[in-house]
Amino acid sequence: MSMDDATSQLLKELSDAKSLPLRLKGRMDNSEDVRVQIKEGDKKIDLLEKRAKETIKKLGCVSPETRTVYHHMADMLINWQTFKDSLE
Repeated sequence: MSMDDATSQLLKELSDAKSLPLRLKGRMDNSEDVRVQIKEGDKKIDLLEKRAKETIKKLGCVSPETRTVYHHMADMLINWQTFKDSLE
């Protein structure tokens, strides 16, 4: 897999993870127990954050893709933390 392919795949996964809180919230609104999915989500978010940081290092500060990966990672983390904070 080339760097461009790997970066594109990572961006897709970050975008998908960004929408995870909305999907879980919908299931919670239907009175479903999503505790297991939240724990799995925590692990997934952590792994994606690590992969994004590694990708940013590989791309370097002059690559325009670095900013895109960073923004997707930040959006994902903000959405996830906002969701988790709303549960308390």
